[in-house]
Amino acid sequence: MSRGALGVAALAAVTVAGCGGSSGLSDKDYRAKADAICTSLKAQRDRLPPAQNITDLRAIARSTIAIETDALNRFRALKPPADLKAPHAVIVTRLRQTVALQNQALKQSNPKSRASQAINIGASRAHDAIIAAAQQAKLPACEQL
Repeated sequence: MSRGALGVAALAAVTVAGCGGSSGLSDKDYRAKADAICTSLKAQRDRLPPAQNITDLRAIARSTIAIETDALNRFRALKPPADLKAPHAVIVTRLRQTVALQNQALKQSNPKSRASQAINIGASRAHDAIIAAAQQAKLPACEQL
C-alpha cells in the first residue's frame, strides 16, 4: 500500500475511533453486521442484468455505484471493536475509493485510454485491499466480494 493510502487508512481509523463511545460492537456482533452488509451488497450486484450495449453498461454502473455507496454508508455506521478497527478502516477507505473510481470511469469515453487503464488498476488494488482486510477481520461474506 502506498504512503498516501496508508495515510488515508490511518485517518479513517482515527475518524472511526473518534465516533460514538469508546467501545464498539463485540467481535461477534461486528462480524455478523459486516458480513450482512457484504451479503446484501453481493446479492444486489448479482441481480443486475448483463449489459447488452454501452447505454446498459452505464446504467448498470450507476446502479452499482448506488449499491456500493449504500454499503459504504452502512460500514461507516458500524462501530468496530478495538481489535477490528484497522481492517474496518481499510474496508471503509477502499470502498470509498472504489465508488470514486467508478464515478471517474463513468466519465471516460474510451475504455482503452490510459486514464481508463489507471482506473482499472486502482479498482483492482482497492478490491484486493478489501479482500485482505476482510480476511484479517474474519469476514467470510466480505471475502467473496
